[in-house]
Amino acid sequence: MAQPIKSAARAAESSLHKKKNAEKLETAGMMRWLLTYADMITLMLALFIILFAMSTISKVKVQQFAKQVSGGFDNPWSINQPPNGGANGQQSFQASSSIPAIQKELEKYVKENHLQNQVLVHNEARGLVITLLSDKSYYDSGSAVMRPQTLKVLHGIGPIIKRSNDEVVVEGNTDNVPISTAQFPTNWELSAARAVGVARYLVEDGRLNPTHIEAVANGQYHPRNDNSTPQKRQQNRRVDIVLLHGSGDLTASSAEQKGP
Repeated sequence: MAQPIKSAARAAESSLHKKKNAEKLETAGMMRWLLTYADMITLMLALFIILFAMSTISKVKVQQFAKQVSGGFDNPWSINQPPNGGANGQQSFQASSSIPAIQKELEKYVKENHLQNQVLVHNEARGLVITLLSDKSYYDSGSAVMRPQTLKVLHGIGPIIKRSNDEVVVEGNTDNVPISTAQFPTNWELSAARAVGVARYLVEDGRLNPTHIEAVANGQYHPRNDNSTPQKRQQNRRVDIVLLHGSGDLTASSAEQKGP
């Protein structure tokens, strides 16, 4: 009678040991799963940190976006002016007080040098735009090498632009006639080379602060006209020098740079 009782006790004890071992194995398996999950999360975190570190934010583009958003809120360039002219509101951006004087001086320079058909000065929502109609008077066809006339004009307007309190964006534009050369496979490259050439000259000759100027290649995708006639295509072949409203203190920064 005692023997069956002992056998039953041993069987129960063996079953208990097996259950405990199974619980230990299950716990160990769960820990391995958590370690793998933690490693994956760590790797993802490292990836996002690297992507964030590699990303860059264009100050000029952020400011342009902010102006677009605030266009209807008490700004002088807003399309939909608020009631009573926004007298009760506070402006998020202020148009540079130096812009009117600079515009008058540029227009005077253009008139005195008989450049009305080559240099256009006008105001847009984003700022004061100086348009160089980059036709054969400024560049050879399909070339980004500035002619002496181009250098003369930039030499004349550079000191005027330098007195601005605003950031400067130089935009290269072309017509829709395709180009395919070893140097310029498309109009993108041609417009980029022309914009960079103008920006570089303004920095090196006009002594503009290089941290306050940006070159942009628009190619054929920002036309002023529909490219339907040679005259309209001529107006699309241009370099725009844009003095952005209220985007920085270029005068103070550039004053630190002394001329040769």
